[in-house]
Amino acid sequence: MEKLEEPERKEADFEVMKTPEIIVQEEQGAQLLSLLLKAENLNWGETETSLAKETVKYFKDNPPDPKILKTIKSFYREGVDEETLYNFALTYQHPERVEKVLEMVTKYKSHVKNPQKIYQKVLTVLERFEKTFSKSLLAKKFATEIEQDKNKRLQKIEETKKRIENIIDFFKPDSKTTDIKKLIFVPTDPLYKKSSGRSFSVFPGEQIIISHIDNIYSQDHEFSHSIINPIVEKLSQQLTDQQKGKISQLASGKLKQDYGDRYFSLLCEEFIRTYNDVLKRGEKPQSYEDFMQKISGITENQFQKFLAESISLKARCEQLEIKTIDDFKNKSQEYFDKFEKNQLRDLIFKLYQEYSNCSNREAKNFEQFVLAEFPTRIQTINPKSLATK
Repeated sequence: MEKLEEPERKEADFEVMKTPEIIVQEEQGAQLLSLLLKAENLNWGETETSLAKETVKYFKDNPPDPKILKTIKSFYREGVDEETLYNFALTYQHPERVEKVLEMVTKYKSHVKNPQKIYQKVLTVLERFEKTFSKSLLAKKFATEIEQDKNKRLQKIEETKKRIENIIDFFKPDSKTTDIKKLIFVPTDPLYKKSSGRSFSVFPGEQIIISHIDNIYSQDHEFSHSIINPIVEKLSQQLTDQQKGKISQLASGKLKQDYGDRYFSLLCEEFIRTYNDVLKRGEKPQSYEDFMQKISGITENQFQKFLAESISLKARCEQLEIKTIDDFKNKSQEYFDKFEKNQLRDLIFKLYQEYSNCSNREAKNFEQFVLAEFPTRIQTINPKSLATK
């Protein structure tokens, strides 16, 4: 009897990734790095909490070895970004992560020259700093706060799991594309700004998320990177240089203020932000009328407070010579067109709507849908119609 051949795996066939194991785990290297970044710049990170203020006082009274601070400064001079430093710091006491981190930095951080040398320097300064800091009373206070946060997270683990499952249920990520089996939440870093968050894939099958315990928006955002980034990687292989250029043109000025013109980062961020900020909330992309309604009730005192608290907003207003709330309202159309108008979000929002509403579509998950639809949609946009301000 002839042996039957296995049927070919159809493109639409796939297995949705399973809910990853969710754990809470301290990352000593990342915490030590935050302390060193604070020591090098006392205004870095969180500044208002009692522990942050106590940390500033500690470093004024007990400055680290000047050689350590000199090394931190050298990283900045050499253009090594904080994300890279945290990636290296996450290998502290985790040698199994080194190979993946060095591979990732070499591939995606071309501006970092000699990653192996930078990695060795990071580990050296962390080890030297820990020897002195670990004996301090402040170290004990950090350990207590981190342990309390860890316990609170463990109590919320089912709530966190449900949010992760909702994201998986919407995108239905292919297990071969998003291979995350273990999701590690790091206890809240007392020196990290509440509004900030980062995710790292420093070992196959694992994702590490650094985010404040109360900032569930950031937690969802960072997890979504494990789904969206690999899809955009595949999408990049289909896009022409012209199409990649259009992505940069379509993105909002505000987003480009943070990510430059790098189409890959812009596209990943906008896919995630459009889902979290707009679609998930049952809203639509912001129009100029929406923007005007939002700023109409702002007082002069509130506006000046916003300027003082946000370096990014201040920089945007300075470009348009906006100094008061009246200036802001008078130049609202110019400000909106330059920084808020987001044609990339409009495009992605329409794709999300179609993906959500079409139950009979051929594509079975978001990856299949966006790989089939996005190149055509971006191609039809005429660059002459884009805002040039």
